[in-house]
Amino acid sequence: RNGSGAGGMTLSDASYEQLATMVSTRLSKDREQAEQRLREVEAIDKVLEERRTALEDTERRILAMANNLDEVVELNVGGQNMSTTRAVLTSAEGSLLAGMFSGNFEDGHKRDKEGRIFLDVDPPLFGKILSHLRMSRISTPEAPAPLPYVPEDLRPEYEMMIKYFGLESFMYGAIGNSGNVFQKIAEMSNVSQNKLQTNELVKIILSTTGGVPATNHEEVLGPIGFHERSLENSYGAHPSSVTIRFLKHRVRVEALELRAKMADIPAHMSNHWDFWHGSECCRMNYVFSRSSPSTSRLEVMGIGHAWADEVQWRFPRDFCIEHIVLHGRVVPK
Repeated sequence: RNGSGAGGMTLSDASYEQLATMVSTRLSKDREQAEQRLREVEAIDKVLEERRTALEDTERRILAMANNLDEVVELNVGGQNMSTTRAVLTSAEGSLLAGMFSGNFEDGHKRDKEGRIFLDVDPPLFGKILSHLRMSRISTPEAPAPLPYVPEDLRPEYEMMIKYFGLESFMYGAIGNSGNVFQKIAEMSNVSQNKLQTNELVKIILSTTGGVPATNHEEVLGPIGFHERSLENSYGAHPSSVTIRFLKHRVRVEALELRAKMADIPAHMSNHWDFWHGSECCRMNYVFSRSSPSTSRLEVMGIGHAWADEVQWRFPRDFCIEHIVLHGRVVPK
C-alpha cells in the first residue's frame, strides 16, 4: 500500500486537490519552522555582535589606559608642585587613589591656574606615600619597599591619609583578622613567642624593676606567661610603668588582658592605669583580687585607628604582672 495522509487516507485514494492541500500544508509548516530557526539565528548573531562590539570597546579603553600609564602627571599638592607618572598613581589597584587617576575622571579634578591637578593634602606626608608607590614598582619579595618613616606626632594625620586614599592593604599588606599580637609577631618572624625580646622584635622597659631578672622579662608575653613569678616594679617606687616597644612591626591594639601575681595582689597591684597607644591614651580599670587575678579581655576605647610603635601602661602605684596579652592587628615596618 502507498503511504497514508491525514485521516488515514492513502495517497492512491486522494484526489489531486487533496494531494495539493496536503503538500501545501506540509510546505507551510516547514516554512514556519525555517523562519523560526532563522529568527533564532539572527537573535544569536545580534547578541554576538553586541558582545564583539563591547569587547572591542573594552580593548580600546585598555589600550588607551596602557598608553597613558607612562604619561607624566603634574600635581599641585597643598601648594607644592610634584611630578610623577600615571602608572605610579594607579599602581595600588582597587584604591581610591588609583581610581582618581585611572583616566576616567579627568573632568572632575580641581586644577590650579597652570593646569596641575590640585590635591588639598599635606605635601610632605603625600610625598612619603608617593615615594613608597615608586619604590613598590621596583621592589621584589626578597627586597620589599620599606615603609616611610613618619614622626609620631604626624602619624595620626598620615594614617588618616592612607585610609582616605584606600591604601591600607597596599601599604601594609593583608592585615588579616584580629588576634594575639605577640603570637602574630612570633609567627610572622618564625621565632618562639617566649623569645621576642631575645630576637630583637620587642623591647620591654620598666620604670623600675623588681622580681624576675630583666633577661626573663619577655616570658610575660609568651603563651602562658609567668607562674608564681611576675613582672614587677621596685615596690614603693611610684608612679610606675611598663613599656613595650615594637622594633620591627606596628600594632593596632583593640583589647588587652592582664593577669596579676595572685599572692601579691592585695598589696602590690594597682586597680586602675592609663594605657598609652602611641600618643593616644585610654584610662582603664579592673579590681584585681586573689579570686579574680585576670582581667580577661578589656576593650581599649577611644584611641582611633592609628598604628603604634609602642604601648605603655602607667600605674599610680605598684604592679605585679604574670601575663600580658594584646589583641589587635600587626603589620611589618
